[in-house]
Amino acid sequence: MKNTLVVATLVAAALPAIAQQPRPPAEACAALAGLRIAASAITLPTSGASVTAARLVAAWEAGNQNGEYCQVMGAIAPVDPQAPEIRFQANLPTHWNRKALQFGGGGYNGRIPNTLGPEVHGLASAATPLARGFLTFAGDSGHQAASADDASFALNAEALHNFGYAHIRKTLDAVREVAAARYGQAPSRVYFNGGSTGGREGLTAAMRWPEAYDGIISWYPVSSYMGLRLWGAMLGRAVYDDEAAGWIPPAMVTRIAQESLSRCDGLDGVADGLVSNPAACRAGSAAALEALRCKAGEAGHPAHCLTGPQIDRTMRVYHQGYTLPYAFANGLHDYLGYNSLEGIAMQLGSQAALTSPPRSGPNAHHVDRAYQFFRYFVNGGRDLDMRTLDVTAEGPQRERILEISRLFDASRADLSAFAARGGKLILLQGNDDPSVSPWENARFHRRITEAMGAERADGFSRFFLLPGLAHGGGRFAPQWGSVAALDNWVENGVPPQGQVVVDGTATPTRGRSLPLCAAPTFPRYRGEGDVNRAASFVCAAE
Repeated sequence: MKNTLVVATLVAAALPAIAQQPRPPAEACAALAGLRIAASAITLPTSGASVTAARLVAAWEAGNQNGEYCQVMGAIAPVDPQAPEIRFQANLPTHWNRKALQFGGGGYNGRIPNTLGPEVHGLASAATPLARGFLTFAGDSGHQAASADDASFALNAEALHNFGYAHIRKTLDAVREVAAARYGQAPSRVYFNGGSTGGREGLTAAMRWPEAYDGIISWYPVSSYMGLRLWGAMLGRAVYDDEAAGWIPPAMVTRIAQESLSRCDGLDGVADGLVSNPAACRAGSAAALEALRCKAGEAGHPAHCLTGPQIDRTMRVYHQGYTLPYAFANGLHDYLGYNSLEGIAMQLGSQAALTSPPRSGPNAHHVDRAYQFFRYFVNGGRDLDMRTLDVTAEGPQRERILEISRLFDASRADLSAFAARGGKLILLQGNDDPSVSPWENARFHRRITEAMGAERADGFSRFFLLPGLAHGGGRFAPQWGSVAALDNWVENGVPPQGQVVVDGTATPTRGRSLPLCAAPTFPRYRGEGDVNRAASFVCAAE
């Protein structure tokens, strides 16, 4: 009898453990379909969320390089019934490392970015974050559009706020609930990885919700969003006023870029097709530009010389930027220019005539982007002529500009709250970027250092300037394991030092490597060794 009671007791004690055994992955994944997420579980106002589909992707499934995972599609309902929903995708690996990686979008978003591949500029030869056990996820920024250039969603106030900042946290909160339903726990670490708009989203995450994110990787972010959009408007006036007197033909744009590259290529110790020392290059830019000015009796020719309006209007705005009589929410009242005399090719379009509406390609790319912004963000959807737009004027337009600056700009210099809870920031920018000013993001990191002090800033942030990198591609498109570097820094306190990037371009230099140099240093050739190997370079300040 005693033995019978002992056995019964042991069986009863074992029952809860048996009941708590995890369900098979296929069953656990299928159970997520139809999951309802209460509005109270999401930090910012919504009408709740739901999982619209869940499917187990087998490790052996054709085209799957990520191992077995549960692919979840979901939607976050707006408060305003006229606003679009936020659609998201989450990929939950069967073998989870308890960490999550949020991917950022691009342009005006409107679609879910790829969450199944490498991180931004990740190593093509390495396993993807999902294959390494990260839960990967992203949202579409709070509206749906066929083109990432379409800004018409901004006519709805909730959609505008979602795109500006709110979709980032709403998507994270919804995915945390999905993770808890699948694994029984939320992620122990949350990282963000994005470029351009996605880079701005990453900075926004660190600034607005420092308690929710452990690390941010931000490539060429649109940190001063309003500064960039107004720069496009200023460029429009410079180029197209007075019957496009400031427009520079493609042949001359090409010549300026080629001559700048030739003049500055060797300033890093070797002529290797890259301008690695743009600061030294810029020191000689005024004289180089003056040498291109049309002399007395000369007339502007597509590839011969530059007229006064081309230099004094277009080149000035492109190279030096502009200054406003008022300040944005970040305290800045200007936007710095681009490396248009240090090797990049300006984006001024193929024709002098301004189309209606402006179109990137025939017209200057940034003018097209500025037009979309002013029409839908500022002008309530009404058409406008970029040749009459005055961004310095007082009145309702300026008030709207400042309102959007408060919503969108991600250039707050004091990141003490993020740093204090152990957050880490990796900020990267290409010297050849024609879309986001490298000087602007260099200044942003300097402002962080000035606001927080060099020691505190260095304790949580790194800023890297990369030669040859444009806006995603370029003459040197780096590949680097940034997520592994960030994770090592967060988990083990090891900052990314002595790292190497590999060229991923489809050119003869594919596979070439360079050291990843923290600004203000740059890769300088040692004077000997293979120019295609990082070991032949040293990070130098001059």
